[in-house]
Amino acid sequence: MYYLVKESIPPIVHSLRWYSFKYGWKGKYPNYDTAKQHCRGYDEGHILNKIKQSTLRVINQEIPYERDGIAYDQVQMNFPLLSVLLYVASKNDNELTLIDFGGSLGTTYYQNIAFLRHLKRLKWCIIEQPAFVEAGKKEFENEHITFYGSIADCMAENKVDLFLICNVLQYLPNPYQLLEEVKQSLIPHVMLDFIAYNDQAGDRMTIQYVPPVFYGIEASYPCNFPDQNQIEDALKVAYKKQYSFISAQEKYYLQLKPFRYEGSFWEI
Repeated sequence: MYYLVKESIPPIVHSLRWYSFKYGWKGKYPNYDTAKQHCRGYDEGHILNKIKQSTLRVINQEIPYERDGIAYDQVQMNFPLLSVLLYVASKNDNELTLIDFGGSLGTTYYQNIAFLRHLKRLKWCIIEQPAFVEAGKKEFENEHITFYGSIADCMAENKVDLFLICNVLQYLPNPYQLLEEVKQSLIPHVMLDFIAYNDQAGDRMTIQYVPPVFYGIEASYPCNFPDQNQIEDALKVAYKKQYSFISAQEKYYLQLKPFRYEGSFWEI
């Protein structure tokens, strides 16, 4: 009986069950700058302080994991990423140097370090915005983690094996410029993770409205849903895609259109 009732509900009702009219991804804007003009913005200092506090709680073993300033009671593992980290390290005599582009204060490092301690050498290079780099250098660098303001600064000091772009490409004013820098770097492995693609040709620029549960305040900023073919064509000049994967099974909604985050792994 319950099955029949469930099957009789129109699909739109299932979508509305998880849809938020206030938060999430809204609108369609011609470009990044136009979308930014309609954003409420966010208090960068407040957000940085919240992430600093939650990261320190992980370091002090008060909580097992944090992401975006939110504490979790267990580590939210990313097994596609972990498999890539171990694969690349295995090709380099159990040594691994990677760029974590937009890596906050080390969220992904702390997510995976328990499975990487056996490596002979691990260098986790985080490239971030100036305020995060300053805070990182002052309080969060350790024997593995270092912070840089640019790819060039990092490459001047390190021979990098893997370039990781996780949940950041869609927030850049020009994601294709970053991919061009990646190609020019000739880093042998590239991983794109947690990207939401447009389901139609071309990029779709939206505004993401973030509920206060994340940062303690409401925030909004431009978020692009890129054309998957354009992203992959940009990389194909120098890299070969080895495989694609679904980053997480959860469904999210661009207005009423469901989407899942995706990823891919590339080798030069």
